[in-house]
This record gives sequence, C-alpha cells and structure tokens, in this order.
Amino acid sequence: MRNSNAGRPVQGRRALAALICVLLVAGGPASAQEEENVGIYETILLTPSDGTVLSWNGRRYAGQLEVRSASDGLVIVERVEPEDYLLGIQEVPLSWHEEALKTQVVAARTYLAWTLSRGRAGSGATYGFDICATPACQVYGGLDQIQGSGGERWAAAVAATDGEVLLYNGAPAQALYSSTTGGRTRDVRDVFGGNGVPYLTAVDSPGEASPFVDWSFEIPRSVLQAALHEAERIDGRLLGVTVRTTADGAGAWTVEVDADGRTRSFTTWEFRGVMNRYGPQVAPDLLPAERPDGKRYPQTMLSPTYTVARQWRYPAEFRSGFIVVEETYTFTGKGWGHLVGMSQYGALAMADAGSTYEEILAHYYGGLQPQPAGAALREEIVVGLGWGQTEVVVSADGPIAVVVADGEPVAADALGTWRFSLLAGDVGVHPPEGFGLPPALRDLEPVVASPIGSSVVVAGTLAAAAEVRLVVFDGPGVVGETPWTLRDAGRFALVWEGTVNGVIAPPGRYRALIEARSPQGGADSFITIELGEAP
Repeated sequence: MRNSNAGRPVQGRRALAALICVLLVAGGPASAQEEENVGIYETILLTPSDGTVLSWNGRRYAGQLEVRSASDGLVIVERVEPEDYLLGIQEVPLSWHEEALKTQVVAARTYLAWTLSRGRAGSGATYGFDICATPACQVYGGLDQIQGSGGERWAAAVAATDGEVLLYNGAPAQALYSSTTGGRTRDVRDVFGGNGVPYLTAVDSPGEASPFVDWSFEIPRSVLQAALHEAERIDGRLLGVTVRTTADGAGAWTVEVDADGRTRSFTTWEFRGVMNRYGPQVAPDLLPAERPDGKRYPQTMLSPTYTVARQWRYPAEFRSGFIVVEETYTFTGKGWGHLVGMSQYGALAMADAGSTYEEILAHYYGGLQPQPAGAALREEIVVGLGWGQTEVVVSADGPIAVVVADGEPVAADALGTWRFSLLAGDVGVHPPEGFGLPPALRDLEPVVASPIGSSVVVAGTLAAAAEVRLVVFDGPGVVGETPWTLRDAGRFALVWEGTVNGVIAPPGRYRALIEARSPQGGADSFITIELGEAP
C-alpha cells in the first residue's frame, strides 16, 4: 500500500529551503568591509591546499588560479598539469562508447600539444596563457565534468591513453575535430586554405547519429540583404547568391554575392561566420532557424558545406489588382563545425561498430597512430579562463594561500571568498569579511521541528569565515552530526535530519553543539532543540 503522504518529503524540502533562505537573509552583517582591500598588485596567485577546490564563475578548479591586470580588465588563468587539464575537457557525452572517449582524449591531448608547439598567439599572447577554455580552443570546465555523472568513464579514458598523442614528422599533429560531417570530412585546404597536410584530407564518415547530419533553412531576401548590409559586405539591393563547389583538395567552396551589379566572393566558411554573427542581430525571430523537431539550430549556418537556392513564394490568396511575390533563399547543408579532421559522431559510429580508438584515429588522421608525447607536453600549462573582467570572485572549500607573484605573502591557510577588482590599472585585493579574526558565533537560533520527523535547522552568524558543524546529543550520547562545512562570514544554517539511527527521533529536548574552526581560532556553543509531538 502506498503512503498517502508520499508527496510530503518534496514539500518538506521546499519549505526547508525557503526557511533557510529567510534565515540567511535576516540579520546579515554589514557589508562595509567588502570595500576594504589589503593591497593593490599586478598579479595575485591563489594556491589551494591539498584537497581544496577553488571556484570561479560557477566552475570548480583543482589547480592554482592567477589573477592579473591587463589593459582592458582583469585576467584569470589556471596553472594545471596537462593530464588534469584533460580531465576537464567537455567535448562529447560521457555516455559514449569507451573507444570513442579514448579517441577524443588523444585528439584533445594532441591538439593541446600542437597549440603549445606554436607558442602563444592571439588572445594567449595578449593575456599570457597557453590555451583558452572556450570553444575557440577546446571546451574546458575544470572539475565539473570529472566530478559529475559519468566522470569516472572519462577519467578511465584519460588514464588508458596516458601521455599519448599523434605525431607527424616528429611533431604534434594539428588534430582538428568537429561534431558532425554529414557523411564526409573536408580537406583542410578547402576550409582554411594553405598547402595542407596529408593527415587532414577528406575521408568518408558514415553512420553519424547526429541531429545535424543535414540542415536547411529558408529566409526572405530582405533578411539576407539586411544581414549583409549590417556586416558591411554589400551596398544597395541584393540581386543573387550562388555557391561554387569544388572537388576535394581543389580549394574552398565560394559564395558569390551579387548586389547592384557588383559581385563579391567569400569562402563558404567566411560567409558562415558573417551570417552567424549578423543573422540573429537583424532577425532574432527567424535565426537561428527552427529545426524539423521544433527546436532551433545551435547556429544560423552550421558548417562550410552547403548550397543555396533562390525561389519565389506566391501568396496563398491574391488580392484584387496586384500580386506580392516574396523572394526567398534556401540554404541546405551538412554537418556542424569546420568538418576538418575527426568527426566526433563519426568516431562514435566506428566505436559502436567495433573499431578501436587507434583504428578510429588512423581513419580520420591519415594513418597516424598514438605515440608517447615526450617533450611535446610540459609539466604545467596555463589555461585562459577569462579576460576583460571588471571583477573576479574566487571561493574555496578549504584553506588556500594568497601571494603576490614575487612571493610576498598576503594570507596563508586563508578561508572564505576573495574578491579582486581593477584598481588604478592593477589588481585590488579584497579579503573575506572578518579576515584575520577568529570565528566568533552569534545569534544562534534553533527552529523547532513541527511536525515530528521534519528536519531541524539551526542558524547563526559567523564573525569570520570558518568550517562549521552541528552535533546533536540526547543525554550523553550523540544522535546526529553534520560534516564540517566551510561558510563565509555572516549568516549560516546547519540542518539535522531529525532522525536517530535512521528512525524518526522521538519527542523531547535535545542539546545541540555548534562548532566553528579556522586557522585563527575556534568557537563553540550549545543550544536546546525541542521536538514536539506529531499533530
């Protein structure tokens, strides 16, 4: 028989969450100290103690974080070992076949090694990092992936291919990859130009189970014309658009745009970039277009492999005396990404069909096989997490050291959230509230559980960041205990589930010990919790 109160736990959790929010907001400490700073420096390093994880912008990191100033704002980077960096790569679903995961790891490690071999360029040269954490390089999310669902499968793939890369003439290969090709990859010369390399030629990629194998959308001439005008690529009226295709290795496909009798030529990759940037600006209700399943495409134009057809749409009904004919352009393409090198969905198809990761890599990269990286990988790399920031806020779940780049210590074994701002062209360091003070406990407040069996919340205020925990006693015996948890200065809440050995605690009076500890000292205090009878 199903309990008629089966829905109550969910309701209880919602009520508990609301109660905690009220308790944390009420009686918060003054924020005047948040504006204080302990110095202005060019570069600050935050080094976590063993087991401590740093957090920035909603992501967690195990390496050392560095905050420095630049001409346009603050820069934040992570210093991390290459294999730990690979643990944070977020390029394919972790549910995929293990051989597809290994293939992705080797491709990502090779791309990292190739990037390092070129030296810092672009934003990396400007802001001082080796590789960025965005899709412009490789998508990197710190510890989020490895600590999430399926993370152990990705960790196993990284470990199984430890240190393996693809080498060409003794140097790391440019192991490009993209999501989907629509059945065939592209020669690197046909997308990015140059003389090409034998491991980035066009190959078949059948069996891709991707929603972007084929794509198509239709837009009015007026929208296409407006996008090209906004991009300053044409003047006057748009008269026609034609795509010129070539054989593999014979050069880029081109888009010829005729506007008021003047023809301008773009590669299909360049034209894609223009439409992806300006299409949604001029027609956000139309672009990116709607897919057959009702969802929108992730971009206006997904790849450099497409054709275009011009047609005229006649109205379903004609008004007396005139006919309005709408000129439209239909773009029909294949794949998502640049389509050069490995297809991620193609690698999955090969893995599902029984191919090993070595065989998959050899197929997409001209026969190259995994080899030890050797000197192609350094012991530490610098990952660009963000730049152009007006403020950087870093929290930690344990103690950290905060030092200036020249070694001058700012804080050792520090707890709490640190804020950094751009001040006078340098980094202003704003410590956690109560920095340097012991964690005094104030305003402790038990909340009586009603009805019996509900969780019990104990709230209070910390004078400084500290680890806190709750220990519940029934007489001399301990009946409940929360783990040590780091909390910033201000209001905090601890929750006892209201059970004893897995059974709902009986009515009565319980003693609760609240403890706080930090490198600056400790504090503790007892309060009484009363559990009432069930209604």
